Amino acid sequence: MHRRKALQWIGQGSLLPFVAVLPKFPVRSATIDLRDVRERINEYFASLLSPARPYGVYGTVSPQETDLYASCDVAIARHIMGESLTDTLTDLQKQQWIHHINSYQVAEDGSYTERFGHSRLHANGMVIGALGVLGGRQRFPVRLYKPFDTVREVVPWLEQIDWAKQWSASHLFWGGIHCYSLSSACTDAWRETVFAWLNDNLDEKTGWWRKDMRYTDRHQPLGGSVHILPMYQHHDRPFPYPERVIDSVLALQLPNGRWLDRPDPKVTRQHVMHYLELDALYALHYMGTLVPGYRKEAIGQAVHRYADLVVNYWHDPQSGWRDQHPHRILSMVGTFGLLQKLLPDGFVDDIAWTDIFSDIRLYDTRAVEVL
Repeated sequence: MHRRKALQWIGQGSLLPFVAVLPKFPVRSATIDLRDVRERINEYFASLLSPARPYGVYGTVSPQETDLYASCDVAIARHIMGESLTDTLTDLQKQQWIHHINSYQVAEDGSYTERFGHSRLHANGMVIGALGVLGGRQRFPVRLYKPFDTVREVVPWLEQIDWAKQWSASHLFWGGIHCYSLSSACTDAWRETVFAWLNDNLDEKTGWWRKDMRYTDRHQPLGGSVHILPMYQHHDRPFPYPERVIDSVLALQLPNGRWLDRPDPKVTRQHVMHYLELDALYALHYMGTLVPGYRKEAIGQAVHRYADLVVNYWHDPQSGWRDQHPHRILSMVGTFGLLQKLLPDGFVDDIAWTDIFSDIRLYDTRAVEVL
């Protein structure tokens, strides 16, 4: 039975979280109390609110400058940390937050402005996640799906993606193909066409898209693939090469424990919780649920090496994590959520965290769309 049928999503206002048997590894050294993390991050988020503005109008690194992404990031991050915003917020707070997000929507095509440098489809995905956890709907119909919303058009659209530079190009898939696949307008034939193309174009030697591709740099296949893999997870479709993805992700880890090999020369203290690290943990976690016994020790060692960096970073008063835009804080929150799944004895909380890719509630297009 497909995931969408199991969830009985037709006519439902929300989707249940994805649940799987998780590979667990024993804690090796220091731990992080995620209750403390929640408290400190929520305090930081509260500092980005101004009493002179409606609720949900979050600043970027101070209350003075606001944008669409800051308000979406905080909604998603608070949800990932286990907060049910539809229960904890007043009706007025929810209405103001939803109204603020939708104030960025353009009537002509349903796209959103103030995109923090991202594409229109990436912003669409962010809004779907934020409105979904706030219990809201988009203000206007989204026309961004039109170039690929038929069986005839979707394959040429997939072919034209810049797969050599897919870390950013795959954002179009994530906020477009994936979100549309969970829309009430999507058909079974369309989904079958997409999965057939994806399977045919997987590299059986690496588990990456696409076959025989020369990437612009080492980060591209990992950063790109994780924007596609959740579609398999959320529709409960078999992924052909989980072992190869595990091999590829482990091979990409650097000696220092990170996956991102792009230091910023402008800063003396590197923020070690980047989106590419989140991507690596998600790939190892999800693929590990598909083949639980495969290279378990190697996965455990890789996760521990990175977790040591996170522990030191979080406990370092000079880390400067508060100086980042909420979109970067969101990567931290999602990383903590995945580390809790992989190392539950090392990242402790009485609340189960989620992450930006596994949690199907962040992709509830049907609940937020306006047709």
